[in-house]
Amino acid sequence: MKLINLHEFKQIWKLKCKTFLNKMTLWFQLVLFMTLVISMITFIQIYREYTSTRSTTIRNLTDTTEKLLELETKNLENYLSDLANFCILPCYDFRLTKMIEQKSSFTDDQLQYIKEQMYYYYYTRGDIDDYHIFLLNQNLSIGRGMRQQRITVSSCDISALNDIYETCVNNRHNHVIYPAENPNSFFTYYHTMIRIQDRNPQALVKIQVDRSYLNQLLPNHSEHGELLLLSDQNGNLIYSSRDSMIDSSEDLKDILTTLQTHRSGYETVMISDEEYLFITSGNVADDIQLLSFTPLSYIDSQIGHIRSSLIISGIFIWLCAILLINMFIRFLTNPLKVLSRQMERTGSGDFHTMIHTGGSREITELSQSFNSMVIHIDELIKRTYLAELSEKNARLTALEAQINPHFLYNTLQAISTEALLNDQPKINKMITSLASNLRYTIKGGDLVSLKREMEYVRDYIYLQKMRMDHNLTVQIEIQPETEECLIPKISIQTLVENSIIHGIRPETGSIVIQISSKRIDDNIVISVLDNGCGISKEQLSVLYSDFEEQDKSCTNGGIGLVNLYTRLKLLYTKPADLTIHTEYGKYTEIILTLPIT
Repeated sequence: MKLINLHEFKQIWKLKCKTFLNKMTLWFQLVLFMTLVISMITFIQIYREYTSTRSTTIRNLTDTTEKLLELETKNLENYLSDLANFCILPCYDFRLTKMIEQKSSFTDDQLQYIKEQMYYYYYTRGDIDDYHIFLLNQNLSIGRGMRQQRITVSSCDISALNDIYETCVNNRHNHVIYPAENPNSFFTYYHTMIRIQDRNPQALVKIQVDRSYLNQLLPNHSEHGELLLLSDQNGNLIYSSRDSMIDSSEDLKDILTTLQTHRSGYETVMISDEEYLFITSGNVADDIQLLSFTPLSYIDSQIGHIRSSLIISGIFIWLCAILLINMFIRFLTNPLKVLSRQMERTGSGDFHTMIHTGGSREITELSQSFNSMVIHIDELIKRTYLAELSEKNARLTALEAQINPHFLYNTLQAISTEALLNDQPKINKMITSLASNLRYTIKGGDLVSLKREMEYVRDYIYLQKMRMDHNLTVQIEIQPETEECLIPKISIQTLVENSIIHGIRPETGSIVIQISSKRIDDNIVISVLDNGCGISKEQLSVLYSDFEEQDKSCTNGGIGLVNLYTRLKLLYTKPADLTIHTEYGKYTEIILTLPIT
């Protein structure tokens, strides 16, 4: 058999094509050719519009997620700072500090004191599953776990903690974070306690954090199958919102190591044969970082309706173009050339150039129809594109307004101004007082001057008098020399509120409250006295018991007083006390005795 070379093969197919075309009319040849051209242009245009819309969607999602991660990273940094402050609480107890530095064996009294302090520290937070202190000088472990009912003391091999200890010492924050040992916890946190004189570590604190903080974090990343990770600066995984994926994907650790230098923007990665959009913020909180992996399948599903619209529009354009070309080529050769050039420009993305051709009424009408079609497609693409942008921007704006407390301040100020404009000074005064109270409660530290606290209390009393009218009488006697003394924030207001809520007699519905302050030696004494119904001996006994146990879940109406008592013990190193003098059915006087600061 004779073999045909490539050149002869091309010549044969070229001859066959010429023979086939020679059998056709000119208009059919032009229609066939233009069909191929329009089909290609329509496909390219649909592909370009789709990829452009997809890129825009990814950019908007990335910007929104980045800003969300930045806010969450700042909150996480504050949370870790609170944990660090909690871990060094024993350093503020001189007796406990000396015991931790002690190298000789503890006495029973010393062990009992340490256990009592540990019990107290454990219950100052509500987000701890496991709390232990490893004493390096004693080879002892003291603490309480999830399944334990009390503080236990046990011997331990400190050498087994050498790796953790060395990592904490070499860390600039003296801490290290590991994955949670319990699947129902968030992460495990270690922090060293050092001797201030020579910065020599004396103990290692271990905390296993529960999922309460995590439960606030996850709802922001759960609506579209997003994978949220927490890793350290070395790419080691601390937490994943989808454990099954981590266990079955060995390449994720390599991805974390590769992307640990990636501080902003996004990249696409493959995890378990699925493509993800990797997003992180530019902030790093105490050597750990929040990472977001969003499935690209979610993004494709979000723009699915746009893809369908583009395909339908493209098919419609393609069919109309074929029909128009078939009509024009047979009757108007020259106008059809103009139309062909204009269609090519439209196919390349120019939706603003209109067709103006003459020659016959049919050609003119066809030109006008084509112009209307292009305008409609341009409006459809713009409307769809702007709708997607508006949705993303609205979600971001709503999130910022929700997080920023100034949004609420400005709203109250606007309502206050509207009240003045409508000649409602009383409403203006009430809203101004409410805004002042809100700003006072959110801003500032734990201690404020007595003068500033009384400004807040007067605003609070004003709002209560608007509600109670003449049934509330408040007398204030503040010595001038006490006005600049620092007291716990919202302390006097708590006492006044307690008198209003629990002191009003049912038969009269009224109450008289006296607020006074004076200086006695190195203390400031603040008294809140009311002529209310008083407290029974049984209730008073239960209330003092709650003080000692610092039980904030009490049901006898004294939760505000228990909270205030607990704050006094935490804020002051010198003696500070809250005492109650009462006679059932006659009066109640609560006295705050605070060291002058």
